[in-house]
Amino acid sequence: MKMIELQIPPLPQFVTVGHSWWKKGRAHFKRNWNIYDLIIVTQGTLYITEDDQPYEILPGCMLLLEPGRIHWGHQPCEEETETYFMHFSHSLPGKERDSDGFQWMEEFLALSDYDPNPRSHNMYLPKFSAVKLSALIPLLEQMMSIQNRIFKQNALELHSLAAQVLLELQNGMQSKRPLSRSMKLCTELAGYLEAHMQEPFHSEKLEARFHYNFDYLTRCMKKHLSLTPLQYLQHIRIERAKMLLAETMASVEEIALDVGFHRSTYFIRMFRQKVGLTPGKYRAAVQHKHL
Repeated sequence: MKMIELQIPPLPQFVTVGHSWWKKGRAHFKRNWNIYDLIIVTQGTLYITEDDQPYEILPGCMLLLEPGRIHWGHQPCEEETETYFMHFSHSLPGKERDSDGFQWMEEFLALSDYDPNPRSHNMYLPKFSAVKLSALIPLLEQMMSIQNRIFKQNALELHSLAAQVLLELQNGMQSKRPLSRSMKLCTELAGYLEAHMQEPFHSEKLEARFHYNFDYLTRCMKKHLSLTPLQYLQHIRIERAKMLLAETMASVEEIALDVGFHRSTYFIRMFRQKVGLTPGKYRAAVQHKHL
């Protein structure tokens, strides 16, 4: 499936939302503008060409028209057609991607408290796809209700709902694509390690739990998370330790045990290797930052 990749931040900027009935014999007019136009059809069929690519948007389907491209109705509606639309803009150009084989499970390591700038990520929207109307239409209806009577107090809600629409579109692409065996195993393995963070790490225990040899488990996790099982365990342990250091007054020894390190000296060495500071200096820096 073709999809559009948009860098975030910044988030797409909501412009407007609406609902239209297209009478039989009516066609979409020709235009070229600098915003995205999301069209969802709930009844009938809308015929639109973008540049040289024709689309037939059937009930339960969507099309995302892109800025800078000419689109028009290449054929009149053959029956009364109901559509919803949402317009939004984005300050950065989108990129065309293929969802086949896309690694949705790739994890981004968390920023430290000393990173002054947000990390760039991406969002992914289907170009032309079937969608779950039961999830999208209530959001769009709620947005139209707010837009018709918008005040200072509910403007933020309108933009938040627009983000939920985009999130639903992205999630819909993932639900259409069945998990591969390696991705399913990676997800289960990550969840197991998170639930058993305090326990000592033993490859034999993982082999007994998942009924695969450890080399295969490692290949699956490295394929989707770029980390071995032990590296992932160390990552989640250190992230939890950072949270406990920042938000509690527990001692370093207590925190070490809480996150699965049974020797505080090893915990301190590992923490300094991953974070660049000892746990004590990290806590002092975080507390000073929030004074």
